[in-house]
Amino acid sequence: MKLITGPLVHYSDMTQLAGQKVVVVPAEDASKLLTQFLRDSSLRQDVVGILVDPTTGRPPGDSAAGPFPGAEFAPYSARDYVWNPYGTGLTQQWFGIPVYMLTEALANETGWRADYNAQNDLKGGQHVARMEVPMQATGNSSQCITEQHCLPVGGYGVWSAVPVLPDPLYVNVSARPITLVTATMDSNSLFHDLTKGANTAMSGLIAGLVAMSLLVRANHTATYARQLAFAALPGEAFGYMGSKRLLYEMQLNSTFVRGLKLDLIDQVVDVNQVGAAFNASTNTSSFYLHTQLAGGFGDASELVGAAQSAATADGPLVQAGAASPSNPGIPPSPLMSFLRVKPGLAGMVLADFDSHFKSSFYQSEYDDGFNITVQALVDASVLLARTLHTLAGSPDTPALEVNRTVTRILVAELAVCLILEDPGMRCPLAALLMSPDVDVYYDGSTSAAVKGYPGVLRWVDVDPRASRSKPNLARFVYNYLGNLTAVPLPSNRTNSTWEGAPCDTTVNICPAPLACIGWRYGTRDPAGMGRCRNTTTMYFPAYSTRLWYGNKKGSWRWWVDDAAASWESNYSWPTDPMWTESDWPARTPTLTIFQEESETTQIVVLVVGLVITFATGLASWLGVRAFEKHIKSH
Repeated sequence: MKLITGPLVHYSDMTQLAGQKVVVVPAEDASKLLTQFLRDSSLRQDVVGILVDPTTGRPPGDSAAGPFPGAEFAPYSARDYVWNPYGTGLTQQWFGIPVYMLTEALANETGWRADYNAQNDLKGGQHVARMEVPMQATGNSSQCITEQHCLPVGGYGVWSAVPVLPDPLYVNVSARPITLVTATMDSNSLFHDLTKGANTAMSGLIAGLVAMSLLVRANHTATYARQLAFAALPGEAFGYMGSKRLLYEMQLNSTFVRGLKLDLIDQVVDVNQVGAAFNASTNTSSFYLHTQLAGGFGDASELVGAAQSAATADGPLVQAGAASPSNPGIPPSPLMSFLRVKPGLAGMVLADFDSHFKSSFYQSEYDDGFNITVQALVDASVLLARTLHTLAGSPDTPALEVNRTVTRILVAELAVCLILEDPGMRCPLAALLMSPDVDVYYDGSTSAAVKGYPGVLRWVDVDPRASRSKPNLARFVYNYLGNLTAVPLPSNRTNSTWEGAPCDTTVNICPAPLACIGWRYGTRDPAGMGRCRNTTTMYFPAYSTRLWYGNKKGSWRWWVDDAAASWESNYSWPTDPMWTESDWPARTPTLTIFQEESETTQIVVLVVGLVITFATGLASWLGVRAFEKHIKSH
């Protein structure tokens, strides 16, 4: 059990008060202190813990990702290019001390206690912080996985086909080319539990879901010459975990991606950060179309042309132009993974920035939604829908009619669910599709807010349609897309009697190709059960390609595995980082704030205790002697 204790000292008093200390730092100075800590050896000797006070206001910019996040995965050599001007790279650093983000109540407590310590020059009774950090894992990820003291970072993604693929095994599907739309569904930050990813991830996810909704509700998808597919990717902040795993599952032709064939995917459109596109002073939203121009990659001019034509349909309200040719290539995005494995495909990234991220809180706990607008999400959704309609349509496809009022309502509904802390997944839209898992905190409060950090994967569910044990966000996206894209079964299907039947995840299981959509609870109450729907919507797991979950040596657990090594070598993937999280004992880590007695008082207490102990011992000895004499006299 590792306990770390030190007196509380304000960041402004740090250099004036000598000795070991726990520094209370305003949020706006936290990155500065952490960077200074890494560079200054004397600071590393004196500072035993850092407590970040969020009540002083947010910094003007903060990003714990690097200046070029995931530079090693880029399809070009300019690894020192700065996409992220506020990037510090702190999530890639090892500090060796505990760092806590305080609650408002704890921030108030530590504030006046640090004031007291400063006023008394750390003399007398000191106010201290005691941190209990009993992390169980040791060594690297390979070691802790082998010792079963950690779990892999990961989660579940979701993909869906529009229109629905007709066969349960997808062996008789006509070989239509596929336009794949991707969106990131989570993020990262220095404080994982506080990660929101509002613009980093949720803005693109919302725009993608709304665009698919507009296309399906327009009821023209049956006339499309191309197959559309949408994939919500988890873990992209961790070595492009989601897109890499999706590509590997396609290589294996696993049940998670049955019907989604890389051979048929010749266009990829990634919906990146789009929430900051709106300019209130001009009443316009500006988007940038990023493509990989050099190096033998696929021609994306059709994608760019479709997007630019889509923008003109909304007049001056929406602008979409090619990104600056001075950029080295595409920005950090899942498209990097797809171009690595299939460089000949046409790829485009839709974003609200040109040469540098517009958001100053990329992969930050402060990326909580204040820096995005509903109007930007509406404009991005309409632009994307029109672009995809143009790309997929045939000569028989009518023009896409878009009702912006309806679009705005749908964007607002999704934003309430995916971005707002409250109600979060207890929103009306989610309540129709699922029963969310709810966190209960120490003070009795509860939350169903979407977690921006992917979390850990305890085991792998091999059923691509089972909603059991899936995190809230994955279940929501799965049920939303499943409900959206479902169509009636063909009349010649033998299992058509199951269509619309009540279902759940354990007893009343829908036969393929039907999926249980909208299950909330129970196996008997029709009000809580889902319905069997004909939809090509599936979960897929995302975790390191150097790991495998299964039964080996009579034990179901995670194993280090090199089955993907040859595939990774064929496409020159950088070494997989194998992100994991240590196990922790229950109810840890902890932070306790209290006042120690002064050194003089402690010495007095010690001396008095010794005197009392000696006196008690002497009295006992004299009593025993007297008793023995009394016995002898009798």
